[in-house]
Amino acid sequence: MFIRVKTRANNLRSIQICENQRKADKVVQRIVRHVGQAETDEEEKRLRELAQSIIVRLKEQAQPVLPVFNAEDIYGNKSDQEVKALLVDLTHQREEQRVIEGIGHVFGKLFDELKFDTVFQDDIEKVNKETGEIETVVIKKKEEKTNILKACVMARIANPSSKHRTAALLEEDYAIKIPLDRIYRMMDSLYEKQDIVKDIVCISTLSLFKESVDVLFFDVTTLYFESFEKDDLRNNGFSKDCKFKETQVVLALVTTTEGLPISYEVFPGNLFEGNSLITMIGELKKRFDVKNIMLIADRAMFNEENLKHMENEKINYIVAAKLKSLPQTQKKEIFEMGHYEFTNVEETAHWIKELNYKERRIIVSYNKDRANKDSKDRIRLVERLMKKITDKKCNVKDLITNNGTKKYLTVIGKTNVELNSTKIAEDAKWDGLHGVITNMKEKKANEMLAKYKGLWCI
Repeated sequence: MFIRVKTRANNLRSIQICENQRKADKVVQRIVRHVGQAETDEEEKRLRELAQSIIVRLKEQAQPVLPVFNAEDIYGNKSDQEVKALLVDLTHQREEQRVIEGIGHVFGKLFDELKFDTVFQDDIEKVNKETGEIETVVIKKKEEKTNILKACVMARIANPSSKHRTAALLEEDYAIKIPLDRIYRMMDSLYEKQDIVKDIVCISTLSLFKESVDVLFFDVTTLYFESFEKDDLRNNGFSKDCKFKETQVVLALVTTTEGLPISYEVFPGNLFEGNSLITMIGELKKRFDVKNIMLIADRAMFNEENLKHMENEKINYIVAAKLKSLPQTQKKEIFEMGHYEFTNVEETAHWIKELNYKERRIIVSYNKDRANKDSKDRIRLVERLMKKITDKKCNVKDLITNNGTKKYLTVIGKTNVELNSTKIAEDAKWDGLHGVITNMKEKKANEMLAKYKGLWCI
């Protein structure tokens, strides 16, 4: 790059930054930046200085200098040949040694302290049947699996990615070369040790608390794959990521009230999430005195089978109730204005009422902020539907397949759709209302709501 001064017809001098550029057989000058126009020699001098500083900055952006050097010393007032002589050509450099610090020192030590290096420990117990001695090859395999697991965990913390990309990152960033097939073989072995991993996680979590953990959160989510091929685990189902064409698995997780993991379980992708609770209760019985556990879950767990199973296992629970699916008798009680009491739940105003339902307590709460949000969401949805309905190109099938929209629509014939004002008015009655169901008799209603509101931690 260089500075060019061009005199105009009105005697103004235009200061430009240019560079030579080859086009076919010719070398042409390309204007990189117009710096300004000068009338006097003093103005031209200042604009030249500004142009020179811009050239330094542009060159430094294209090829940064090392921190120990000053960009002005390298690029300032030097020809391209002089700059090239100063810069180091890294294309032909060869790495001889590397010192890795950071993640391995911190999280690597934590990996060992949490005893994850013992996951493959029982592999060492294999002995030679003829001599009765521990085979050296078995020890090496155990150490190799542990090292691969540790390296993959460190890479996942630093830069979460696929197994294939992890193998490349380990070699690029940490000078650790692990063939991809060895990572997959380690994962096969790790699958057989998953109960050991769960026990380590559970013990590590519980060790952080002086008192016993008696409140647990339970929730379910879906994890999709960039794949359409099904197998025993991956399958199509209701996707929370709206990836309904891709296969997925269902992940159930149990945490403490602080969101720290206790246990998990992976289910086939086509499993209804409410059916995962019974399996997870079996997991909890292995690790806890279930008589002292309070389990908190969302409304997907609200079905008679789940509630009865928790009661049979002597587990206390707080589960979000599907108020709209309750019998008409309970619905009538909810809409009756009497017997609502004012209370504070985590410094937020609520009006609450208690109902009896199959010898259980349903605690209904009303909150003004929640009511405003419900109202705004419904108005926004109705406005969006109105725009689609008035559009002549609207496809009726696209509207009625969405559960969130079809409840407000009435289909007339095969092609026409209109808004159902009755359904909209009925839905508005539920603005601000929320309910939980519990089998605990002695706890206060506001305490129950406060505990349920902590479910977001999971």
